[in-house]
Amino acid sequence: MNSELAQAAQARINALGMPKRNNELWSFFPVHKIPSVVDAGADCTAGGIVANSAAVECADFGIAAETDIAALLPIAKSAPAMKKDFAAGETEMGLIKSRDDFGHSIFNIGKNAKVSLEILDNKVEHEIAAERFDINVEEGAELEIFFANPANELPLQFRHFAIKQSANSTVHFSNILQDAGIGRISIDVDLNGEGANFDYRSLSVLKGSASKHQRLTIRHNAPNTVSSQFARNLLDEKSYVSYDGSVIVGNGCSQVNSSQLVNSILLGDESSVSVKPVLKIYHDDVECTHGNTCGELDADQMFYLTSRGIPAETAKKMLMKSFAKELFLPLNDGPAKKRLLQVLAYL
Repeated sequence: MNSELAQAAQARINALGMPKRNNELWSFFPVHKIPSVVDAGADCTAGGIVANSAAVECADFGIAAETDIAALLPIAKSAPAMKKDFAAGETEMGLIKSRDDFGHSIFNIGKNAKVSLEILDNKVEHEIAAERFDINVEEGAELEIFFANPANELPLQFRHFAIKQSANSTVHFSNILQDAGIGRISIDVDLNGEGANFDYRSLSVLKGSASKHQRLTIRHNAPNTVSSQFARNLLDEKSYVSYDGSVIVGNGCSQVNSSQLVNSILLGDESSVSVKPVLKIYHDDVECTHGNTCGELDADQMFYLTSRGIPAETAKKMLMKSFAKELFLPLNDGPAKKRLLQVLAYL
């Protein structure tokens, strides 16, 4: 990673300062758990005097305008950038695993390519781990991104995705979260061409004092674009989930279809969930919806199963698996669906 670029990212972090609860990007996150990443000794003007080559990269990564320190951290910490270009029409599957506590991956998905990427955890314990993914999806390309890693004890983990989609491209983003620590996924999506489609599906299965936080911003910058967000949560003991999903429909972007739905089942008396849907619509001819439900396992279904001789704990697991499995069944057959359903079999 270019040292001038790292200096620019660190200077931007210094300018932003540490996140506070009144920052809308971090509304529900336990910001007091984040170790200081501000470098008081760094040159705070570095962002304005970078070399020409680094200045180009600053523009590519949006450093000067970035307001989320989770997106800046991997660059500021000089994470080695792993870049992969997938050729037009190519079909490929890849595994991604950061070798260090900070990682940066850059992917260009060529026209009409079909690519599947699974992200694996680096299980070496660090005070904080942060990864950034910059992904450009060209016209007609199809990309699936997924992760369903075994539960781990990593104390604090950030993953940031910046996804730009051209016309008629499709991205399926799916995950299962079951870690014991604190985690945050932030996703910025730009639907820049007609017919672009972004689909997000996330399942959190948590217990203990685990907390998972998801922040999505989806910008419909072209007409006839589609986005869907579907999250389900199974929360036990003192676990906590927050979901902050923003959809922005630009002026002149007609025939946009966007949906957001969050379903939560609270299995513990002290488990909880926070949901904040945001719709910013600057055009009339659109269909944008959001919904949120929160409750317990269906008592009638539990009674039906136990009255037929099924032990209560077995009945509970059956209902949990059914609730979780419904989330991923609509996915096309492929590596993501196969992996996610395999993990659910051992839920």
